[in-house]
Parts: sequence; structure tokens; C-alpha cells
Amino acid sequence: SMRFNEMQNDVVKRVISQHAGAGSSADEVARAVVGALKLLHAELSFIVGLQAASALCAHALHRTRSKINWPTLAAKSLFEPMTVALLKELCLQSPTEIAFAGETLLSALVEHLILLIGEPLTLRMLESAWTVPGADQTSQEIL
Repeated sequence: SMRFNEMQNDVVKRVISQHAGAGSSADEVARAVVGALKLLHAELSFIVGLQAASALCAHALHRTRSKINWPTLAAKSLFEPMTVALLKELCLQSPTEIAFAGETLLSALVEHLILLIGEPLTLRMLESAWTVPGADQTSQEIL
């Protein structure tokens, strides 16, 4: 639904800007994006298992690559090497480009989750992954 779509975009934008506000460096924005992806991947792993969670993230990365015409985005099957490569590649872009790529990537993953498990469960999962108490500390530790 449109209402959820707007909410979803807000949630995705907020998780990035929470950790990398206006005037952040490319490195800070890239870390915010990858940190958000890692948090969501961890949450997903509890529900669908590690392999399926990694496959979903890889699929979102693939969709992002075709959407923003950014052929270098690393396609790695394992989640850890994928995030390492993603961080390196994101850092080569401007902060604005990184934020856009990150929003596109996280939105692609969220949209896919909605198709698989529905809106209510997806929203609960996003809240659980991204709005934990002391979210700032968590994202720092994860990177």
C-alpha cells in the first residue's frame, strides 16, 4: 500500500541518517548503509536461517545494481565478503550517491520481504533490527 511505502521509505532513510547525518563523509555514510544491512541480515537470520538471509541480501544487491546502473557492486554469495566489498565500493562514491544506493538497496530488500512475509511482520522485523535501544552503540560494534 502507498501508506506503507511512504513509511518504509522514511524508515530506510532514517536508519541511514541516524548514523550518518548531513555533512557526513563518504566513509561514514557507507558504514551506516552497511551497518543497517548487517543489522537486518542478523534479524533475518533468526527467522529464515543464515543461507536464506544471505541470499535475500545478495538478491537485493543484484536488483540495486540493475536499478542504479552501478555494475561494480560486488556479487558475492557469502554475506561477510559481500559487505566488505560493498563497503569498499560505496566509499568510492560521493556521500549523496552512497545514501541513494543505500536507500535503493535497503528498499529492495524490504520490498522483497513484504512479498514473502507480509507488511506487519516486515515492519516488526525492521523495528526490531533498527530501533533497538542504544542503536548507535550496536551499529558501531557491528562494523
